[in-house]
Amino acid sequence: MTDTLKSIMDLFARSPFRPLNEHAEKVRLTAMKMDEAVKAYLDGDEAKVDTLFKEISTLEHAADHVKHTIRENMPSTLLMPVDRADIINFLKQQDDIANSAEIVSQMLWIKKVNITPAVKEAVLNLESEVMITVNAHVDAVGKIVNLLDSSFSSKRVKEIQSIINEVDTHKHNVDVARVKTIKTIYENEEALGTIGVYHLVELVEELAWVAGHAENASDRIRIIVARR
Repeated sequence: MTDTLKSIMDLFARSPFRPLNEHAEKVRLTAMKMDEAVKAYLDGDEAKVDTLFKEISTLEHAADHVKHTIRENMPSTLLMPVDRADIINFLKQQDDIANSAEIVSQMLWIKKVNITPAVKEAVLNLESEVMITVNAHVDAVGKIVNLLDSSFSSKRVKEIQSIINEVDTHKHNVDVARVKTIKTIYENEEALGTIGVYHLVELVEELAWVAGHAENASDRIRIIVARR
């Protein structure tokens, strides 16, 4: 038995929901490394981008492995206070956060674009909003795991719903920052070049998807709580 499998099984022995939090933390770590890679890219540090690209790929694979381990070791007959299908759907959405983070790192590694100060500022603002959304989601997962392991008091349910609403608000901020960033990119088209503009717009869209998947995963939490 591998160390990862043993860890997951030990968690299942204590609670069928604890592994969800372990997966969430691995996803957060992947996103944090993506954040470092974006900043290195904007600073023109190609060597650091290359190193982080490899680290992110490894982290995404680790998160994927945890996801598969959870799915394969969650018996269909396991008596749980929530629908097993909801848990599986939640895992898929949460894992997509790490998938998009890896795609962002690939795009950073594939092509270097000389960034103007205005574009750098806009992308940094977008990146900050993306990370706030991801962190809010992972914090919500920790809360929901504690809730699932205890009684569903109305106070605890309202607390979870409030946190999920915060994720929605942060995702809205990402949407606003995304549009502003794309506009800034086009305003700097002469300096960036046509290919540079295309590459950066695609990068911005994928960055926004990191937050989008976090929102989708949190929505699955909302469904789990509502059905409970």
